[in-house]
Formats: sequence, C-alpha cells, structure tokens
Amino acid sequence: MIEPLVSIVLVNYNGLKDLKLCFDSLYNLANKNFELIFVDNNSQDNSVDFIRKNYPIVKVIELKKNYGFAGGNNIGVAEAIGEYIVLLNTDTVVDKNWLTELVKVAEQSNNIGIVGSKNYYYHDKTEIFYAIGTCDKFGNTGNIGNKKRDNALFNTQTNCFFVCGAALMIKRELYEKINLFDPSYFAYFEDVDLCWRTIISGYDVVYVPKSFIYHKVGQVIKNINRKRYLLERNKLRTVLKNYELKTLVKIMPKYFLQILFIIFESIFKKQKRSYIIALTYFKVTIWNLIHISSLIRNRITVQRIRNKDDKFLFFFMENLQKFVKE
Repeated sequence: MIEPLVSIVLVNYNGLKDLKLCFDSLYNLANKNFELIFVDNNSQDNSVDFIRKNYPIVKVIELKKNYGFAGGNNIGVAEAIGEYIVLLNTDTVVDKNWLTELVKVAEQSNNIGIVGSKNYYYHDKTEIFYAIGTCDKFGNTGNIGNKKRDNALFNTQTNCFFVCGAALMIKRELYEKINLFDPSYFAYFEDVDLCWRTIISGYDVVYVPKSFIYHKVGQVIKNINRKRYLLERNKLRTVLKNYELKTLVKIMPKYFLQILFIIFESIFKKQKRSYIIALTYFKVTIWNLIHISSLIRNRITVQRIRNKDDKFLFFFMENLQKFVKE
C-alpha cells in the first residue's frame, strides 16, 4: 500500500544548535513519503545556510521578520501539498516510526481530524513531557503525564481535548475547513485553540502513544512574564471566540472572578511578583479589547463551522478528567 504524502512543517527562530539532531532523525524515518518545509523567522544564526547546505531536499521559506510560531506555521502550511500536514518543533528528535504511527491512526476513521505524539524529555528519555491534553470550562489546560514515567494510561490511544503542538498532524480536509492557527497568537495556546475548533466542528483529536518524540522543551520564549502574558492573552481570546454566546454569558463573570482571586491572593501572600501578575492581567484585557474587531470576525467564522454544542464540549471535558483520574 502506498503511504499518503505528508508535509512536515518546521518553524525556526535562531535554533541552529538543534537542527542537525532534528533533521538527521527525520531523514532516518521508516516512512519516506514526506516533504520537509523549513520556515525561518528571520534568524540571525545562519540556520538557513545550514539547512540549504546539509539538507538540499528541504523546501526553505526565508521570512524577513519573526511571525512567531503561529504565523510561521500558517505560512509554511500554505505551501504544503500533502494529504496530511505535520507541525514539528525543531528542538525535537523523532523516533524512527513516529510518522508511521501517526498516519496509521489518522487513517483509522474519517472522524479523526488531528493526531498527536507522546513527548518525552530529551534530557531524560524515560520521563514524559506531554501526553494527554485536558481543559476545563474556563480554558485552564492540563498536561496529563508531565514528569511521569510510562504506565498503561500513557500507552493507551485515546481521544483528548488537545495534543501538544510540538508534534501534531492535521488532515488536509480539516485544515481546509477550519484553517490552522489564529495569527494574532504569535506563540502559546494556538494548539489548544486549533483542537478546540476541531472538536466543535465534529472531528476527533487523538493521542497516539506509539508515535513519540524527544523534546528539549522551553526553547521558544524564556522570559516567564512574557510567556504568562501570551498564554493568558491567547486563552481569553480562545474562550471568547469558541464558546456559544449563552455559554459566555454564564461563565465570563466567574472567569474574571478567578482572575481577581489570583491577583488578591498574590497580594495577600505578599508575593514579590504580585504587581507583575496584576499588570499582566490588565494588559491581557486591554489587548483583547483593542483587538475586538478581529475577535468578532474570527468568532463568526468559528460559529459557522460548529457541529457540536457546548453541552457536548462540557460533557467531554468532564469525562476526560474522570478518565485520567481512574
């Protein structure tokens, strides 16, 4: 049987030190029916020259500015021709059967829209970084498996709320229906938003434990305050875009009460960073208000492709939490 063509998109920003290990592992894959698309976000470390010299079959897209993880992947995927599209971080090393297992599961059902890999820590290859992604009704996500060793739960193929964007595969038919990332996100939470839209459009998101990578982790943005800002900013936009209006009316007061509790708790405990936490949430709210027009446009698009209501979504969220606690 001829394997379907897979387009593997890798977005890079000054990641030269990671490229050899990553691309050597890709060249060693058992499944050879793929194309490689390397998107460079205006790196200053000779990443592009290194790829062109050492991996000539790779299609290189050299950008004049940093579009972030979201924008870079959108540009790369627009050039992809595969039946399946894979997003892969450059700070990873893939197992020989990584791609084979992703395709195998994706082919099992027309309802499967996205599949994702198990992530091990690169520096401790027996410890899990990411397995099963969960989410509550306020958009607070969980990484079931982080810093744990393998057991039966993490070796069971299962539907989940989201899979880690470091190694994620999406079917072309789904991509053509819901697009990829919201470009305003730049970095963080874009994988949650994509999988959220996948589920409400009627497709499944599936965790594939037999497909695994080794991930160096933490190479994107190292400033903790900047990272928290982007996470909270993008989380709020995701919630506002993807819920039905009646749901927003119910949960948004509680959402902002949670934020106030976090701020006051940090002040009460006299945390040194309490003013930074308060300022972060203020900036998050202001940013979303400033971008209200694009939010509304995106929201209209999301609601048009909806096939599952929020009642189904909440049921799925709760059942997934029960599943991982068993």
